Parts: sequence; structure tokens; C-alpha cells
Amino acid sequence: MSVEHTILSVLSFWPSSGYNIKSEFEHKAAGLYWGMSYGSIYPKLKKLEKEGYIFPIEKEEDGRKKKLYELTPKGWQEFENWLRMPAAYPVIKDELLMKMSTWHEDMDDHILIAHLQKRKEETEDILNFVKEWPTNGYSYISKIGRLAINYAKLRLEAELAWIEESILAIETGELPAEQDHNNNTEKRLNRRRKAIDSMEEE
Repeated sequence: MSVEHTILSVLSFWPSSGYNIKSEFEHKAAGLYWGMSYGSIYPKLKKLEKEGYIFPIEKEEDGRKKKLYELTPKGWQEFENWLRMPAAYPVIKDELLMKMSTWHEDMDDHILIAHLQKRKEETEDILNFVKEWPTNGYSYISKIGRLAINYAKLRLEAELAWIEESILAIETGELPAEQDHNNNTEKRLNRRRKAIDSMEEE
């Protein structure tokens, strides 16, 4: 999903300022839907305006003029063309999973458990937000949008169950069987230990 289409999506809700759009990417559940650099919003707004997808309007609020952006007919058309296109499969960038995939026996498992416990706290916090989101009294959520939130809730609940299961497996040593036809675990540890020993000898 491009930054431009994300901005058009937000503007489809209602005319918004750059700050309002930025705020949509700062709430706790935003990372479940999209990842975006806040600094890229303003240059993209200028680009979309120049290309005729949005136009600025001025609104007075508390005695001050505020610049909002609205979709043009071309902008609505582009937004709806994007809605009709098949969605790309999500690309996951999860540092915790990468660390777990490359963890080794010479590392202190208590550190990994601490990583998992921290993730659990963060996931519980986001899950609480997601549970309250559809009934918080101020967020706009469509009927179809509610289905997306249901997915986010299930995903977070599954993650919490996985974290508990993983911590228990590490603590008890009852880990799933590995697949290591070439004895890579031992080779890897030997390489690591040899490198550490040579460094200590210098």
C-alpha cells in the first residue's frame, strides 16, 4: 500500500489537515494496518495536490484558520480504483521473530524470556485499545471496518497465547524438535566459540 493511497483513504473519511492525517498513524493500533514515516506525509500531500487528487480548503476553528485537504473527483476515482485492486500480501518485519530464529544455545535464555515478556506487555496494551476502539464514543468505524478490527483482535489474542506457550517451552526445556540434517547447530556454536576464544587470546 503506497503512502499516497493511505492518505487518500484517510481523506475519504472527512477533510483533514496534515496534522489530523499524522494522528491517524500514531494511535496504538495503527501498526496493525500500516507502517508509515510521519515525515513523508507533508511532501506526499503537496504531490497529491499538484497532481490533482486533492485540494486545500480553509476552515476557521477557534478563531484561527486551519488548512484542510479534500479529495477531488480524480482523487475519489483513484481511491476507489485502489479499493477494487487485489490487496498485496502483507510483508512482516518482526524483530522478535528474527531474534528467535537466530537464537543459539550460548545465549542466556532469560534474556529471550524478557524479550517475550516485554512483547506480551505491549501486545496486551494494544489489545485493550483494540477492544475499546469500536465503542470508545468518538472513533468513526464502518461496518466493514469493524470486521478488520475483529481480525486485529483475534491476531493479538493469538499472539498472547503464542507468547505464553513459548515462555513455558523455554522455561521447562520442552522445546519442539529441531530440523538439523547437517549438524548446523553444533557447527554454528563451534564457529562462534572459536571466534570468541581467538578474540580473548589477543
